[in-house]
Amino acid sequence: MLRIGRNLTLLFIINLITAVCIDMIIPLFPLFIKSLGASVFEISLVLFAQGLLSTMLMIPSGFLSNRYSRKGIIALSTLMLALPPLFLTFVTSWEQTIPWAMIFMGAYSIFLPSRMTLIADSTEPETRATVYGIMNIAWPIGSIVGPIIGGFLADYYCWNYPFYLVTCISLFCLIPAFLLREPCRGSGKEKEKKRQETFFNRKVLFVLAVYSFFQIFGNTGRGTLDPVIPVYLTERFQTSKTQVGFFFSAGLGVATLMAQIPSGLLADKYGRKKFMVCCVSMIPVLSMLWPWLDSYLLLMILFMLITGLWSTTWPASTAYLMDLTPTLKRGITIGFRQTAVRLGFTIGPLVGGYLWEAYGPTASFYASAIFFALSFVLVLFLKE
Repeated sequence: MLRIGRNLTLLFIINLITAVCIDMIIPLFPLFIKSLGASVFEISLVLFAQGLLSTMLMIPSGFLSNRYSRKGIIALSTLMLALPPLFLTFVTSWEQTIPWAMIFMGAYSIFLPSRMTLIADSTEPETRATVYGIMNIAWPIGSIVGPIIGGFLADYYCWNYPFYLVTCISLFCLIPAFLLREPCRGSGKEKEKKRQETFFNRKVLFVLAVYSFFQIFGNTGRGTLDPVIPVYLTERFQTSKTQVGFFFSAGLGVATLMAQIPSGLLADKYGRKKFMVCCVSMIPVLSMLWPWLDSYLLLMILFMLITGLWSTTWPASTAYLMDLTPTLKRGITIGFRQTAVRLGFTIGPLVGGYLWEAYGPTASFYASAIFFALSFVLVLFLKE
């Protein structure tokens, strides 16, 4: 029977606030960096730097999640999320944004392993993908609300106002973080102990390696577009910051929201791998259409389709990994998963920015399609 208890309710609130804060800044951040005199490639360097630290923190934060208090780590991530936006109000050049951007995304890296393992600790295997789907709703709601608020405040006031708001609501998030209860970890049974001892065998390591590269290529395909889309929209369609925010609100938020609960239910019913194969197979073809569409609305619909299909793999892929992993190893394996995800979002912007400067935006869009195609090939090698 599906149960959403006190911990999961509080975690959903924290996740929602975190998502709103991140999406109030990140989708529009390339335009903020551009306003400080940066080129598209220089924008990609800032995104690469923030992704690099985020990637480096994933595995250590997985270990910390196993060793120390999950609620303490979540509270620390909330504090790290609150401070960088405040300091961004004082920067005067694009180079000065780098350390604060790195700390801001570092907070996200510290939060995720504890969040994912807390969910796994509070669910049963047969309903785990469904619960991940329900909990993942927090991300798209943040992606709907955040970019619109951030774009509106930047358009009608100035860039400082979204930064001030993120600091305030992040500090408020400390309250539900301290109200979390530390879950019981591990059963102490002989069967669980044996699973832990035999976990890192050759067969499991092969699956983990394939799974990791599946995540790296797919998220590189997605990350390639991060520095490109905001600038592409403003240069080709002369959109305002509010319109760019609305584009991301629909393309990230609405699309992901519509995908989460059905994707978790379908993955539980038909199998994790089979469901991921069906969804990922369509993304490379859709990604080839970017350069051929000359309408803001059609591009938004295309972005919604690509994002929606990729986000349907979230509950299935996370549950797949948790099913494979003994209870006391979950923090570590989630750290490996998120390292692969963040590595893709680290490499992707650098690739997208370089191709834009060297060959134009069309090359960035085609590169995204190629990375998604590689991801599809790899998911075929996963075991059900």
